[in-house]
Amino acid sequence: MALLQESSKQVEEINSMSTSNQVEESSKEVEESSESDEITISERCWANCKNEALYFGYSPLFVHLAAGSLDDKEFYQYVANHEHLLNSFLEVYKLAADQCEDDSDKAVFLGWCNNVEQELERHNSFVEQKLGLNPTKETTLHPATAKYKEFLLATASGNVQDSEIPLHQSKIPAYTLGAMTPSLRIYAFLSKAMQKLVSPYVNSHPYSRWLKEYSYENFETPYLHSEDVLDELCDSLTDKEAEVVERLYCRAMRFEMDFFYSWQSEQTLIIPIYTKLDPKEERLMLFSDFDFTCTSVASLEILANIEILTAQKPDHQLLGEDRDGNSQVTSKDLRKTWELLSQQYTSENDNFIEKIMLGEKAVSFDYEGLYSAFVKLSSPEEQAVSRIFDSGVLKGISVEDIKQAGKCMILHNGCMNFFEKVKNLDVSVNVMSCWSGDLTRSALLGGLDMLKVDGNEFSYADGIFTGVVTRQAHQSVTAKLKYFEDMVQEYASEHGVGARTVYVGDSVSDLLCLLTADIGIVIGSNKSLMKVGKHFGITFTPLFAGVVKEQKKRFETGNPIVWKGSLSGTLYTFTSWIEIHAFILGPDLVNEELP
Repeated sequence: MALLQESSKQVEEINSMSTSNQVEESSKEVEESSESDEITISERCWANCKNEALYFGYSPLFVHLAAGSLDDKEFYQYVANHEHLLNSFLEVYKLAADQCEDDSDKAVFLGWCNNVEQELERHNSFVEQKLGLNPTKETTLHPATAKYKEFLLATASGNVQDSEIPLHQSKIPAYTLGAMTPSLRIYAFLSKAMQKLVSPYVNSHPYSRWLKEYSYENFETPYLHSEDVLDELCDSLTDKEAEVVERLYCRAMRFEMDFFYSWQSEQTLIIPIYTKLDPKEERLMLFSDFDFTCTSVASLEILANIEILTAQKPDHQLLGEDRDGNSQVTSKDLRKTWELLSQQYTSENDNFIEKIMLGEKAVSFDYEGLYSAFVKLSSPEEQAVSRIFDSGVLKGISVEDIKQAGKCMILHNGCMNFFEKVKNLDVSVNVMSCWSGDLTRSALLGGLDMLKVDGNEFSYADGIFTGVVTRQAHQSVTAKLKYFEDMVQEYASEHGVGARTVYVGDSVSDLLCLLTADIGIVIGSNKSLMKVGKHFGITFTPLFAGVVKEQKKRFETGNPIVWKGSLSGTLYTFTSWIEIHAFILGPDLVNEELP
């Protein structure tokens, strides 16, 4: 038991030293500020909602707006709803001003009232003159906006349901602003993302005038000012009162999210992928690499540390004699051996990348050239795995230690939640690892029944690894591809339907599978992968940008066949498994995901 505790502690130490590649751009400012002694409450609130922020980019409303796929009536309803939101803000600011005991705070809220009144005038003028719409025409308030308005008015009136402590009038302005700031923050976040998406064709975009009028610059100053004032108002709050602000912030973000996800349109939305498939004709097959695609640290690091810890135990040192027949292997010797093996792999991998790129850079996507290069060269992963098993350095490791270490492995944000949700659906899930199948299964909640793991299966004697591998994983680039193709063919034969394939990976060894899948998705920004990919003409596009592009294509051509991009030469990038969740499973499961 002591060894298990120590190995778990070691895994946690390794995980804490690892740098995850999944940090989204929207949270960089929060992380930078967190390096200081204190983090402000506005920063903490936004950081707590970063998952929700990622979901917004895959919402029906955002995708339709970015793709320009709303009809005129639907777009007008959206524009009119913005006016309803402004009127709600005006009413709430006035209520909050009445609750202020400090004259300077009251002046700030009244100043915001004046700003909103001016914004309403500009809005109505813009709607009438630039959009040619009637700003006085009555429109129906969207149910989600109505709920948000009711929530804001209740908070500004002192009816704070989230508070379990006595409510003092002087705290109401802070609570009110905590409930209003998320709207300003998320609209700034989304307008910035929208600008990047539509900038190449903004002048021809059907909503170009609206997008230019409500660009990021229009939201930046209001949300920054709101956050500054929120931080000042919260300076005098107790920890319990600050927690109330955080809960109100999260609830407000949820109301906004409900609005974006509940938006109804007559135009067909191409996501979420799972719900768009006809199970009688086609079903979803998901393939995922394990190391660094699902995890923040390599499996081999975990196995190596367990073996080093094992060697430190007196009752385990005898096992070291079996390795070379006459001498014990100390933890120091093992650490040095692992360092040499790691250095050798790094050197071989660097040479592998250089040799792949010896030819001229492709003018366009060159799959044949890429495939040919992989066939000619020996895979560094395959060589490293064989070398490590042949050396016997893993011999003597305990299956219980492996499983315990797997349970302690840190997975990327949203990864485990996604697998938990998808296990209840009719989806074939395959996880591929170059290392231990037991470790992989244990990391994914001790082994989910719906998961098929392609990993090395160890032979154990009394729970101790004998050094014999009874089943080898598919380690080389081409071996991975063959496994992928065999599994797809096998699935089609068993179920009598086609498969829509999604492959999620992170490295050069995943390239052929990524390109062969209908949808190939890359986590992070592996430099070698990007370098090789661009050399062979592969295009890398952010996943949510790809969604908008496909939605635009679907709207303009009417072609119902989308996301069938096998060998298209385009791979999609993402920063968090939250995006995969939104992309594949969609809003029906979001409600269970978020607090």
